[in-house]
Amino acid sequence: MRVFAYCRVSTEEQSTDNHYSLSNQEQRAKEYSKHKGWQIIRVRKDVASGKDTNREGYQDLLDHIRERSVDVVVVYRLDRLSRNVRDIYDFLDMIREAGIGFVSLTEGFDTTTAMGRAMLGVAAVFAQLTREMIAENVKDGLLRRAQAGFYNGSTKGPYGYAYSKETQTLVPVPDEAKIVQDIFSMYADRKWGVNKITAFLNMQRISPRNAEQWSENTISRMLRNHAYVGKIDWHGEVFLGKHEPIVSEELFQRTQQLIESRSAMPVRSHSSEHLLTGLAKCGICGKSLAVHYSNRKKYGELRRYYRHNPKPRRNACPGIYKSAEILESAVIGEIRRLAESRDFQKLSLSEAKARMGDGRSPLIQEREQIQVEIGALADRFNNWADRLDRGLIDEEQFRTQNERLLSKKKELSARLQELDRQLARTEMAEIGFQSVKAALAEFPKVWDNLEIGERRELIRQLVEDLRVFKTHLEMKLLFLTKVRIPLGSGDVVMEELDRTPA
Repeated sequence: MRVFAYCRVSTEEQSTDNHYSLSNQEQRAKEYSKHKGWQIIRVRKDVASGKDTNREGYQDLLDHIRERSVDVVVVYRLDRLSRNVRDIYDFLDMIREAGIGFVSLTEGFDTTTAMGRAMLGVAAVFAQLTREMIAENVKDGLLRRAQAGFYNGSTKGPYGYAYSKETQTLVPVPDEAKIVQDIFSMYADRKWGVNKITAFLNMQRISPRNAEQWSENTISRMLRNHAYVGKIDWHGEVFLGKHEPIVSEELFQRTQQLIESRSAMPVRSHSSEHLLTGLAKCGICGKSLAVHYSNRKKYGELRRYYRHNPKPRRNACPGIYKSAEILESAVIGEIRRLAESRDFQKLSLSEAKARMGDGRSPLIQEREQIQVEIGALADRFNNWADRLDRGLIDEEQFRTQNERLLSKKKELSARLQELDRQLARTEMAEIGFQSVKAALAEFPKVWDNLEIGERRELIRQLVEDLRVFKTHLEMKLLFLTKVRIPLGSGDVVMEELDRTPA
């Protein structure tokens, strides 16, 4: 058997503890190998911290394992490999896959024996469990910090704040805090857009952190950051922070409402100056309506129409021709009516929210049940490991049961991931619901102050479906029931339009 003996000592251990000396570790490895009749072909020694895996000798060991140029690795103790539990488990996985034996002299860990190989299997299982537990503990620890009001972000803190290591909280930076307040005021009070705010700051040569100029993305993130009102936003949950706010709650809420009212659902047309282009469809055949201009002298001015001119064929759709002014006014008027009808809005939105809640409940229950089953698998694994230790089963029986438990855990974990994805989708629906609610609430206040592009995006945020018929239109707003809206005059005879140059 070809042996690679690896020895490591830290600088502090080298000067204070002869028990861990490199010479002592090497001697013990040679004595054990001689007793087993093995040949040591390489000895590598590192004087370095166990936290550093880039040690020269350790990397040489890994190269030999990858090349399978040794049969057994001998170390004095497991912590000679690393001080990190995860690194040790990764190493054990690596040599197990390579089919190389491993010996830890002081801990009696020898995988060249049947019991040692069984214990290596146990270590591999616990490696997986340990990784998951570490990730969960870190996640839980950060959540508890956020719940307690402590900031979990960058140690520099967001713009406007500095991070205090002593108190582990954010401390306002006066000059930057004033800029933050101005940004919120420009957006909520002056109704400036993100692009205009960005251009203004750059023109005034106000420098951001870690960049030469401000960007639209930076401003957008700042306007949504709960830290500025003294709160901690952690993975969608908001907790009261321990730091001082630099923006008032009232200004922040007005900003969020305006953001929601301006936020767009998937945009169908970015360049059109017409409110309903790409949204209005023929109620009979479903074709999109295009804008047509008519400047006939009888009208005295240029007029717009939404039209669908079908191809002449038997039983074809007769086509739709509607005045743009009448059609757009009908849509805007109905949205305004719904926005101002609080009883109707409250009833419809509450029903929509209840439907989303009903969909989440069974998913949450199933997720909790799966977590219980995964915990039961860990108990069953412990029982089989105990039987192996007491000699009630052999190594092969333990391996069979272990593989079966791991297969079941893999199946449950896959289902758990799918449930998490479904729950995430319902959370996105909740976000969309809140967006529509905010847009409806602000519609009467902001509509007259919006530019044509902003109006078009707001309409697309609210309207899910719009079907135009000869005498009426049918409109469905997101999360609300479909409504039927009568249309006034303003149609144009098809024959007239056909003879009118575009």
